[in-house]
Parts: sequence; C-alpha cells; structure tokens
Amino acid sequence: MSGGRVAAWFALWLAFVAWPAAAEPTAPLNTGDGAIVGTRADGLHTYLGIPYAAPPVGALRWRAPQPVAPWQGVKDASHYAAACAQTADWITHPKSEDCLYLNVWSPAKHATTVRLPVIVWIHGGGYYGGTAAQPLYNGSRLARHGAVVVTLNYRLGIFGFFAHPELSAESPDRASGNQGILDQIAALRWVKANIARFGGDPQRVTIVGESAGGESVALLVASPLAHGLFQRAIAESGNDALPLDASENQRFTRQAAEAEGAAIGQLADLRALGTAALQKQAWTPRTFVDGHLLREDLTTLYRNHRQNDVPLLVGWNAEEGKDLAPEILGTGDFSAANYNALVAKLLGHAPSAAVLTAYPGATDTQAKVSLPQLTNDWWGWRMARWAALQARHGRAPAYVYFFAHRPAPPATPCGYGCGAGHGAEIQYVFDNLDLDQRAWRPADRQLAERMAATWVNFARSGQPNGSGLPQWPAYDGSNATVQRIGDETDALPDFSLFR
Repeated sequence: MSGGRVAAWFALWLAFVAWPAAAEPTAPLNTGDGAIVGTRADGLHTYLGIPYAAPPVGALRWRAPQPVAPWQGVKDASHYAAACAQTADWITHPKSEDCLYLNVWSPAKHATTVRLPVIVWIHGGGYYGGTAAQPLYNGSRLARHGAVVVTLNYRLGIFGFFAHPELSAESPDRASGNQGILDQIAALRWVKANIARFGGDPQRVTIVGESAGGESVALLVASPLAHGLFQRAIAESGNDALPLDASENQRFTRQAAEAEGAAIGQLADLRALGTAALQKQAWTPRTFVDGHLLREDLTTLYRNHRQNDVPLLVGWNAEEGKDLAPEILGTGDFSAANYNALVAKLLGHAPSAAVLTAYPGATDTQAKVSLPQLTNDWWGWRMARWAALQARHGRAPAYVYFFAHRPAPPATPCGYGCGAGHGAEIQYVFDNLDLDQRAWRPADRQLAERMAATWVNFARSGQPNGSGLPQWPAYDGSNATVQRIGDETDALPDFSLFR
C-alpha cells in the first residue's frame, strides 16, 4: 500500500496502539531463542517486536538472514520494533536497518489440544516502504475471529532488493538481490518452529499480503525455498513481481540487476556507507529470476508442477487502477499524444488493435478514462491468470474475488485509495473499521465481519465457504466463478478481464 492514504491513518497512531488500562503482562513464554513477555487484555495475548533473524547490519548487510542469537532473561515484547530503513515519507514510525522482527496476536483461551489456524500478513508498499506496525495491520480483531495472527517486517528498498556481482560471488547460493523475500522465508521458518507455543497450528499457516505483499505471496508460492512453510495462500491486488510467462522473462533478469548494482560502486565501499548515505543512491527495488529463490516464470513453473501446490485465494479491487496507473506508468499525464507509449509500458509490448478498440485513447478525454481502466483490468487479469494456472495444473483449488464496495467516505478529502481503490479491502479483512472515524454504514460493518470470517475460514479449512457465508465457487477460468464482494447498491462497474 502506498503513500497518502496511509499517512492519514498515522494521525490516529498513538490512540490506536495504546494498550487498554486493563492490559497486564503475560506469563513468560519460551520461544526457541529465549523467553518473552507480552501483554494480555480482553481475552487476547499480544506479543510485539519478536526477533526472527539477526540484525542485518555491518557485515550482515545484504546477506541472507542469519539466525537470532539466543538471549538470557526475559525480553519485553510489548512494543513494536523499528520499521525497516526506507525512503517512504509516509511511514513516521522510527526506522532502522535492525528491523527483522514480527508480531503475534493470539486468543488467550485456545484449546491446548486444538490449535488455531495461523495468518501471516506481509505488508505492501512497493518494496520500498511500509511496516508491520502500521495501525491498519493491528491483528487483534482478526485474531478474535479464531486465528493466530502474525505480521512481519522485511528489508526494503536498496537494503532488501540490491543485487551486485560481488554479493553473488560471496554468497554460498551464488545469488543476490531478493533479500527481502528471503527475510519473509526466515519469518515463516520461525513461525513453523514456534507458533504452536502461541496456540497456532504450524500445519495450517496461511500467507496473506496486499500489493507488494500480494506479489510476495506469488513469489513464495513459486519458490522451492518456501516449500512446506505454509499450507494456503491469499494475495490481494498484487502479482507483478515475477514473470507471468516466458515473454516476460527479460523484465526480470539477474544480469540486468547485478549490472545496475555494479554501476553504483564496489561492494566494500557501499558497505562502509551509513544508512542515510546509502539511501541517496538511486535504486528501484524489484525481484528477479536469480536461480535460487526464483528459477523460472510462473507459467513454466505451473506446467511442470513445481509450484507450492496449496489452496489459493486471489483478487483485486474495482477502482484501484486510478491509483496504480500513475504509479506503474510513472506519470499522471494521460493524453492522446502519449497514450500508445503508456499502454506499451504497462503491457510490456505494443498494444494490439483489439486493445486499442476496447480501451480507446484517440482523445485526451478517452486517454484519461482508458488508462486507469486498462490498468485495473490488466491487474485483475494477472491475478486471474495465476489462479487459472493453479486450477489447471494444481491439485488444490483456487478462488478469485472482485472487491466492488465503496467504503463510507472519509471525513477529510481522500487522494489515494478512495472508493474501491488500491488497498480499500484491507480494513475489512482486518475488521478494523474503527481505526477510521467515518460514518460507517451497516453494510460496511457487515462486510468487515464477513470478510474477516471468510479469510479465517480459508485459513482454517483451505476454502472460503462456511456457515453463514456466501457460497463461493472454485475458480475454473470463467468469469462466472469470480466472486463479487460488495454491496449491490454501490453500483460499481463489473470487471472486464483484459486478455
């Protein structure tokens, strides 16, 4: 999730994260690395700032995550750790390269013999910004629907996605550049080893993410390094982080990434730079086929049955193209003069006559309408194409949604993520509507309850159907099996999957 919308939420930061007056320390809980004490209130145990890997500083900068050094005594786990070092100005939380920590919310009264499903949330932010401490990701209400909820930090920007030939040469895996995703895998290994201590079932772990977090989910489904670390996957509005098929392979090359890193400087000199000085280097975070974490495009992977074959739930929103189009295209100047070039940039190739007919841009007015709509449909098509690969080549089912609900309008003007825009579904998934002091309607409240229950039910059983929930068919590649989520009174347009 990006800038302006998140910045507004931070105005409520202190009030939202302050513990209730009745909060008390938990009894010490022994993890595999040492004992921690969190807080308990209202039937919930909360543990914040638990280290899952060693601080990636000094000689460990850019290395794959290393094990935590065990500690003596009891570590305080009542406060969030620092956000990972980043250039995003919409994150006002303290930032540091020492940031590989996670948070856990667990219902206090869980049965000792029946473990709860686990939801592991991976935040968005374009791989350059964000933090698990964003108020919107507070897992307390979602946990009350019957799950153990985990949120995590991972390295961002030049710290998490920097490739360099010298880094690859010193790595035992002969690869570099996808450190942020390796952090996520390290966090999942921690979950597998430790979550039973928090009442979670290590055999029912669901990875969930939005935007760059959703793209991370796609990478984890594709990576052999994540095999066995999760049993279901949910991706919200994000699958642009790896090549969809062989035609896109040139967009994701290790050689190009390493050459870009080498152009910045020698590795020893770069490691000697401080955090602020290093962040002045121009670097666009991206993932690529490195031969280690990621080995091939998604279509080839599925055709050869090499994906992590787990139940999949993916989807996108009805109006996020208006947010994503300027971000992806690098400009909001949509005109007839630059229309074809911008469409080519979006699709990775010159537009066909059929595309130009379906999404006309012969006038400035047409261009301003068509580019956001094409972006929205193209984004949805990538999500649906991924689900179709799972439906066709996998054993586990796939489910697809289309979020078509406009939240109650905010009290102040909204410039990003408005309506059913990019990230609008998150506050419903976390059942966190009260974070925003809006005039929420009964339809909003009901949808938040329903979406949180659906996501938890999927984590529990591997399918979204359940008592009191709408019937949701498995995706078979047809538009008829895409589940529309939203109030019919919203009168939002239906989807049109770009092909």
